[in-house]
Amino acid sequence: MISRILAPLLTGVTCALAFARPVAADGIAFPSPRPLGTGGAMRAIATGDAGPQLNPSGISLLRAYLLEGSYQYGSAANSHDARISAVDSTSAFNLGGALYYTYHRDSPSAGVNQTGHLFGGSLSFPLLDKIFLGGSAKYVHFTDATSTTHTGFTFDAGLTLRPIPQLSIGAVGYNLLDRETPWAPRAVGGGVAVLPMPMLLLVFDSVLEKVYDNSGRDKVMYYMGGGEISFAASAAIRAGGGHDGLTKNSYVSAGFSLLSADIGALDIGLRQDVSGAKKTTIFGVSARLFVPTM
Repeated sequence: MISRILAPLLTGVTCALAFARPVAADGIAFPSPRPLGTGGAMRAIATGDAGPQLNPSGISLLRAYLLEGSYQYGSAANSHDARISAVDSTSAFNLGGALYYTYHRDSPSAGVNQTGHLFGGSLSFPLLDKIFLGGSAKYVHFTDATSTTHTGFTFDAGLTLRPIPQLSIGAVGYNLLDRETPWAPRAVGGGVAVLPMPMLLLVFDSVLEKVYDNSGRDKVMYYMGGGEISFAASAAIRAGGGHDGLTKNSYVSAGFSLLSADIGALDIGLRQDVSGAKKTTIFGVSARLFVPTM
């Protein structure tokens, strides 16, 4: 399984570095377009690349092998993020694995550019199809506003409980080896996913995050939630919102996907602040390729 996901990922990383136009790098700052459309909430049902980003235990919830590339723009710091990943959960024991790379660049109109790299790998496995465990190991390499370069390893750990098919509960810890930087913040999160009918998904999450370089605040809370409606496995629309504890802004979000069961999917997500003195817009787009399995 590892060799199957390693080869395409290394090819993508090589291309990204060779043509790098400068890519925020963690699950909190860089949710893929699917959870972005539901306000950032999918920690209880983090399938595909949402697994290594939001809760690695979710990789084994869905049997699939996919390659994904995504891009995100944030207006607050004129930030550009790009990510590539390979996720495989098709082994005989439903063991899931992922490899991924993210490149980040902040280019504020009045300030110093900051760049960073994140390399990571995730594993997940189920217990009795009711309990799913997962973890991610990550290596960060970034340059701050003082042109100082920081490097180091950290890791995430997650748990998903699915007592019945219509209900999932997730919990996750991010960057448990604290690198003392907002680029890889220490945090804990959790969420609930409810499937009241096959075409409707409802998700609700919260995250408690450590604050750096701010003597007035030690921790902040994020609240988020939304829903997804699917149409005959060919399309999906999403809507949501939440409260950003760091900026103290409230926001709304939306997104949609176009799917082909034989080929892949195109996902788009948008978040727009609706309160606060400095409102932020975040836009994300991704392409997923479904790789056939033997």
